[in-house]
Amino acid sequence: MNSDEGFDSLKLGSVDTASIESYYDDWADAYDQDLQEWDYRAPAEAADQLASHLSNISMVLDVGCGTGLFAKALVSQCKCAITGIDISAASLKKARHLDIYSDLYRCDLQQPPLPFYNSQFDAVASVGVMTYIAEPRALLTDLCRIVKPSGHILFTHRDDRWKEQDFDLLMQELEASGVWEILDISDPRLYLPLNAEFGDDIKVVFAFCRVC
Repeated sequence: MNSDEGFDSLKLGSVDTASIESYYDDWADAYDQDLQEWDYRAPAEAADQLASHLSNISMVLDVGCGTGLFAKALVSQCKCAITGIDISAASLKKARHLDIYSDLYRCDLQQPPLPFYNSQFDAVASVGVMTYIAEPRALLTDLCRIVKPSGHILFTHRDDRWKEQDFDLLMQELEASGVWEILDISDPRLYLPLNAEFGDDIKVVFAFCRVC
């Protein structure tokens, strides 16, 4: 990924904040329909995995919430309080119309620390976001800061980026540093199977950890 080239392809992606913001602002109105047509399953699958570890008094942060696909899936199983953050104001506007978030904030995920207290949340979920993060170690470490001890972090990452960035090693290094315990790293699953750029070639990995 080269941020100097802007962002005109989901497959290539970008780590340039301004390009990402513009791309998702422009896409916000069609986003939900497009992803439905591409058979995007990750938000529902992430909600299924996290919901059993939550209660109706849990506080959850939806990192890179977009238009609210993950939150919609989660509240169908658990009436917890969900805060959402995203760089795209247009996506946040769509999410606000759902009336399921406790709070929504525009936030640049490339610039941790995030604007939250230590141990503020019971869980954090980040679905479809890591592709756009230039320094994933910094973001993941900060997510551990804002989650209560024994709380959970669930995130997804494309399997091609996972390999390129040696995420197996990063996960193990963070575990060795004492910030989390790895509970599960899934086998790659279908990501956007009906999208011409992705098809069966690019899959998604789910990582699930307990904060120490």
